[in-house]
Amino acid sequence: MSDDHYLPVQKVEGRCRICGARTEVLRLTEFNLKVCSPCYLRFYERRLRRAVEKHSMLGEGDRVVIAVSGGKDSTALLYALRRLGVVMGFQVSALHFHLNMGDHSDRDLQVVEEQCARTEVPLRAVRIGDLGLRVQKVKGWHPCAVCGAIKRSLLDREAREMGATVVATAHTLEDILLFTFKNLLSRKYYIPPPVLPPGERLVRKVKPLYYMPERLNLVYCHQRELPVFEEKCPLWSPRGHALKEVFDHLERVIPSGKLQLALSLREALPEGEACESEPRSPCARCGEPTSQPLCALCQLQDWFAARRPFPPSPG
Repeated sequence: MSDDHYLPVQKVEGRCRICGARTEVLRLTEFNLKVCSPCYLRFYERRLRRAVEKHSMLGEGDRVVIAVSGGKDSTALLYALRRLGVVMGFQVSALHFHLNMGDHSDRDLQVVEEQCARTEVPLRAVRIGDLGLRVQKVKGWHPCAVCGAIKRSLLDREAREMGATVVATAHTLEDILLFTFKNLLSRKYYIPPPVLPPGERLVRKVKPLYYMPERLNLVYCHQRELPVFEEKCPLWSPRGHALKEVFDHLERVIPSGKLQLALSLREALPEGEACESEPRSPCARCGEPTSQPLCALCQLQDWFAARRPFPPSPG
């Protein structure tokens, strides 16, 4: 399975449901809607604003840090929130993690820098190599788990340094379904919430794309002519994303099925996060919240420090 597994957006001749023009329209099965390209941009941004306002994610005076990877989802979020911030009165900045994967990470950073220059958003780039870290298999941890642990650990501390009141992540409708189904298969009966409240040394986190299908983010980027980093991670594996094919099949059989499934799960299941069941106390070394004597980041730094020099970077 490739990383472009999601269904393509069909372009057909028809009448736009919003402006009434008869022209080439985009067929959005998730919303039973056909819209022309100009109306699509307004539709997308209204959907985003509706989610933000429904869950009180952002408001006037907020300083929002967006975790930007360079891919389609965070790129769409960066541009759309930058526009929304002008209307709602919040400030936007970007945070990017250079993942120490040689030329691949360098090219990724170049695209992110172009995105931020295009949107006039200040960027903070953190090179994990400068912290003695890299993305690779560690003991029983798959590289993707190591990458996730590094990003989660650095996100709060870097956002605090940037003066953030809110961190926005580009989790999509498919991500929410994926997390929830993995929970259900592990007999964990909860759904990720659209908003995580702040905690001790933890910044409030929001998911503005909670109800937005992945493919619509790519369409938004193309319509806005935004640069997107489309290279696949050298360590990418289909293993953790295979369930998304199931959701795409559901959408083929039952148009708007993904969104309706997510809404039904929100009604049926309580909200929760994996870490909520674990007592947390300050890391003995860095002071960040953790359920163990040393946080994941400090453990990884120790592991890599004991095994220097690093092997060659992938990519």
